[in-house]
Amino acid sequence: MLHTSFLLSSMIFLTLGTPDQSAAKPDTSIAPDSVVQQYTDSLSTLISSQASTATSASTTPSPYLFRIIGPGTFYTSALAQQLGQPAAATASSLPSLGSTTDHQLLLNEASNAQLARAYAQEPHLFTTTQAELEETGGIPANVAQPVVEEKKLAEKIIEEMPDLEIEAVEPEVKKPNFWTYKGNGGLQFTQSYVSKNWYKGGLNSYSMLTMLTFEANFNNQRKVQLNNKFEARLGFQATETNVPKFRPTDNLLRFTSNFGIKAIGNWNYAAQLQLQTQPYRGYQGSTTTVISDFLSPLYVRSSIGMDYNIKKKRFTGTLKLAPLSYVITYVHVDSRVERYGIEKGHNSKHEWGPNIQFTFDYKMTKDISWHSRLYWFSNFKSTLIENEHTINFTINKYLSAKLFLYPRFEDTKYYGLDYAKDEEGNTTTELSDDSAKRTHWMFQEYLSLGINYDF
Repeated sequence: MLHTSFLLSSMIFLTLGTPDQSAAKPDTSIAPDSVVQQYTDSLSTLISSQASTATSASTTPSPYLFRIIGPGTFYTSALAQQLGQPAAATASSLPSLGSTTDHQLLLNEASNAQLARAYAQEPHLFTTTQAELEETGGIPANVAQPVVEEKKLAEKIIEEMPDLEIEAVEPEVKKPNFWTYKGNGGLQFTQSYVSKNWYKGGLNSYSMLTMLTFEANFNNQRKVQLNNKFEARLGFQATETNVPKFRPTDNLLRFTSNFGIKAIGNWNYAAQLQLQTQPYRGYQGSTTTVISDFLSPLYVRSSIGMDYNIKKKRFTGTLKLAPLSYVITYVHVDSRVERYGIEKGHNSKHEWGPNIQFTFDYKMTKDISWHSRLYWFSNFKSTLIENEHTINFTINKYLSAKLFLYPRFEDTKYYGLDYAKDEEGNTTTELSDDSAKRTHWMFQEYLSLGINYDF
């Protein structure tokens, strides 16, 4: 089939390059009747008038080219043109119009001439006749009829949709939550047992340390920050000879609240309030003398200044510079007021002065972290320095070890001094021998292993 189309196409385009002018001459052997002649004359006049104004008539596509490029078929018009007879049975047989510039007619006659030549030279390429093509039918009626759109698809969908009852929905406005919470709790203990006949001697002992930290922080991501932190530590040690049996090794209740307003860069205007006391009574050395208790003492520290925040990949810290701070020391037991520098007959003292604080958290490794707190205060007469270090060793999600180091310096005139007593047991103004030997530096340390949980 493709071979036939290629052959016929080559033949017709070679011919169209130089059209056979003789094929365009009228066939005088055919004598059309008067009606056909009049119709032919009218067409000739119309073609002549259009040819004078048409600029692209020669390029108008012709439907008759289908006979050349289509399947090999015997067309009656090609045979009738060669025989000089009209093909009255076909719609494509047209009488000659004589000398004309109708290029479509010339193209049709040239196609007929090439088809007739192919019929004679290559008859085996043609297997179908024009009558057989006509029997197959023309364009189906349902295709020839224009498509009339009765309804648009959107209208059909709307009609088919069921009736839905839509309840009125009021939008719910959720305000952003600027609060964050976190905490940590731990319970650590040690135990040792020594038999009575142990060759080195010794005593059975038990120790326990419980810790709780909780934070509630507010940050509106603009200017205002409020950080609140509560810390509680309580540790006991018990031995066979202790009187009382449980003696505290750590004893702390501390609440810190920081309020900041963003200034510029990492600097904030800041105010701080801190309350610190202890939950359990403390004893002096191995004696039964109570020297501290709940609210004895109670420290109320407030300050106003500037904060500088440091945030790195594994290091976060805050430096507080407060040129003005106010410290209240309160002792509710009259017999202990002088130990904390409070004049006899009073239960509190008030101090003013500058204050510097620096706290940081450093993630040394995946399982080791370091928390530090440095506090400095001076009332221009005495100085207080506290430096707490807590190194956490994480074993797994629930087990950890802690190393706590706490050096402390205070050169208050009365703090920690023991006064001598007269024969009647009344306190005198003279210091005891132990107080005379006491220095201003103090130190606390413990290493513990136990349960740890973050929440």
